[in-house]
Amino acid sequence: MIDALRWVEQSQAQHFFNIDFAPARNTKMTIGTPRGKTKKQENFLLNILLNVAIPSLILTKLSGEAHLGAFWGLIVALIFPITYGIYDFCTREKVNFFSIFGFISTLLTGIIGLLELSKSVLILKETSMPLLIMTSLILFKDKASSFMKEAFSQAIDFNKIEEAIGRQQLDKKFSDLMLIFKGAFLVSASLNFFLTSTIIQSEPGTSEYTAELGRMVALSTPVIAIPCTAIMMIAIYRFFNSISAATGLSTNELIQQ
Repeated sequence: MIDALRWVEQSQAQHFFNIDFAPARNTKMTIGTPRGKTKKQENFLLNILLNVAIPSLILTKLSGEAHLGAFWGLIVALIFPITYGIYDFCTREKVNFFSIFGFISTLLTGIIGLLELSKSVLILKETSMPLLIMTSLILFKDKASSFMKEAFSQAIDFNKIEEAIGRQQLDKKFSDLMLIFKGAFLVSASLNFFLTSTIIQSEPGTSEYTAELGRMVALSTPVIAIPCTAIMMIAIYRFFNSISAATGLSTNELIQQ
C-alpha cells in the first residue's frame, strides 16, 4: 500500500481494534469511556509522522550508499514505529495497530530493496495491505461497528436514535456504512496495484528504483488517498442522512446536548 494513504487506512484499523464498548445496565447502549476513568487521547499527528512519514522519508531519501545504506536505512526507519508503539502501549495501555502496520509495511519495503527482490513482490505487498484491512473488517464486523459507534458517540445521541428506530435498525445502518468502507479499501488495493505497476519499472537495489519509489509516494495522495477518503466521506454523509430520514429527527435533535 502506498505510504500516503496508509495513515488513513491504518488509523481506521487501529481504532477498530481499540474500542471500549460497554452496554449500560438498562440494555441501552452507552458508548465511550466509563465514568471516572480518563483515557489518554491518541495523537494522530505523531502517528502519521512516526509510523508513516519519517520511515518513508528515510527509506526513499536516506537509504542510498551516500547516506545510511540499505541495511542501516531500514534499521533506522524501523526504530520510529517500534519506539512509538512501545511508548503508546505504556501510556495508553493499548496495542497501537497503527504502529504494527507501519512497522510491517516499512519492514517489507526495506527488505524488498535490501534483498533486491523483483518489483512484482513490491506490487504484491502494496496491494495486499488494504486487502488485509478489508478482510479484518469482514472477519471482525462486530468490532468494526463498535468502532463507528465510538467514533460518532461524542456528537450523536445514540440513545435517542435507538428509541426512535430500535437497536436492530441502527445496527443495520452501521453495517451498510461499513460495507462502503470495505469497498473503499478494495478501491485502494486496485489503485495501489495500478500506481505501483505503472511507476516502478526498475529493479530494487538501484538508484532508479529509489527515485521511482519516491515518485510513487508523492503521487499516492492525488491518485489514491483523495479518492478513497472521498468515498468514506460520502458514506458518512449518506449514513447521517439515512438516520435523519428514518428517525424524523433534525440534525440538531440528533446531536448530543
